[in-house]
Amino acid sequence: MNQIVYELHTLLDKAGERPPYVLVGHSFGGGLVRLYQSKYPADVAGVVLVEAAADNPWRKTPDKGLVRSSDLATGKPIPEVKTSEPLRYSQIPERFVTMIKEQVPELSAHANDPPRDKLPADAKRMRTWSYAQVKMHISNDNPFEAEELGTLRAERARTAHVLGDLPLIVLSRGLPEDSSAAGQKFEEEHNRDQTELVALSRLGKQVVAKRSGHHIPLDEPDLVVAAIREVIAGVRR
Repeated sequence: MNQIVYELHTLLDKAGERPPYVLVGHSFGGGLVRLYQSKYPADVAGVVLVEAAADNPWRKTPDKGLVRSSDLATGKPIPEVKTSEPLRYSQIPERFVTMIKEQVPELSAHANDPPRDKLPADAKRMRTWSYAQVKMHISNDNPFEAEELGTLRAERARTAHVLGDLPLIVLSRGLPEDSSAAGQKFEEEHNRDQTELVALSRLGKQVVAKRSGHHIPLDEPDLVVAAIREVIAGVRR
């Protein structure tokens, strides 16, 4: 996560984009937006969290089943970000490459399952291609995710309003992802997590996307646009 935040900061700088920014993060991207703000607070003028992931999510493991992310933390220090010499494909152990190659055909075949079938044709072609690339799946692996999510939880423990008075809108799904009796417990927890995100800022506000599941940008894109415009208006005030 720290590596992605550093690379985004560098990319914006190299592209000539100047702060302050209104940052928008969907799902896992919500944590990245919050981490970006904690690393570069002067650069961020407002935040939109779209179905942002929880700070201590459930993770499925092969040996222990469902566990909290915090249960996977090893206590090892988070590595410093790499500012040069990126990981080369040739450096990846062959056993990892082989393991991923076996899964790639199935992953690529389902790259545009609903609701991603709503994407433009070019975007769907790109997803199909990228999901067939071993490199993409390897780049998604983060052995320090549990520790990095722990830093977000620690920040919230230190202060009630991590974002201070920054304009903040939390966009949350109105349709459950799992309507079964077993899924009800997770839906209730998700709703609590979303409500708690509002308190990140004294100016936090929640908007429920009544016709959307997790993928609000695909189900109700106009709501995302409206939230961004509202935050920008709040910044200008």
